[in-house]
Amino acid sequence: MAIGNYIKDGYIDQDQAKDEKILVVEDNEDILNLLLRMLKDKGYRVVAAESGDEALRMVEEEKPHLVLLDLTLPKVNGYDVCRMLKASENTRYIPVIIVTCKSSTEEKIMGLELGADDYIVKPFCREEVLARIKSLLKLRNLHYRLIQTEKLATLAQVAVSVNHEINNPLCAISANAEVIKMMLTKQIDPAKMNAKLDAILGEVDRIKGVIDKLSRATKVVSMEYISGIQMLDINQSSEPIKDDEKKE
Repeated sequence: MAIGNYIKDGYIDQDQAKDEKILVVEDNEDILNLLLRMLKDKGYRVVAAESGDEALRMVEEEKPHLVLLDLTLPKVNGYDVCRMLKASENTRYIPVIIVTCKSSTEEKIMGLELGADDYIVKPFCREEVLARIKSLLKLRNLHYRLIQTEKLATLAQVAVSVNHEINNPLCAISANAEVIKMMLTKQIDPAKMNAKLDAILGEVDRIKGVIDKLSRATKVVSMEYISGIQMLDINQSSEPIKDDEKKE
């Protein structure tokens, strides 16, 4: 089928090259080559797949930033590809644009309900495709920046919490060790020395408890530390120990 039947008037403006990688999934060779050339001219890195199963494999291998997905594919159709991508924790945030001849409202709704981020009907305008790709990539990058910001904020809270929860017993251990060192030089009563050693062991157990709670953390619950600085509430953030675990 001629390329001209699928493309309306439009042109490709020359923007600066991009680092984003786009997977084009299309079994029509003419349309596939057109999309690849169009995206390369815009500076995108591109990879291609001509069937649904190949698309799923390419997503795992190439880790694209966005997928242009045809629906009428051999072996695994586009609907199933979209559904599987959006069901996986590793790929659900990859933007998917369906590009297809199917133009009925029901088919559009079905694609969007499966998790597709946008829907373009053939014949398409190159400017429209490029604009939608650019918009979705901006949203994707914003999403990942927000995730990184949240991770950094959580990490900062954990750092404050660890500093607070572990620094205190470490100071106590250090102080008691100094006292024991002094006792050894002065031959102090062994009972008093044992009391200091017990204090050290108690602080060690306290540190172990903090580490154990951190290992069982399943959510982030914050609490105020000082001067508006937030720290992780270790007790509220960790799962309680089950009865069978206590017996062990």
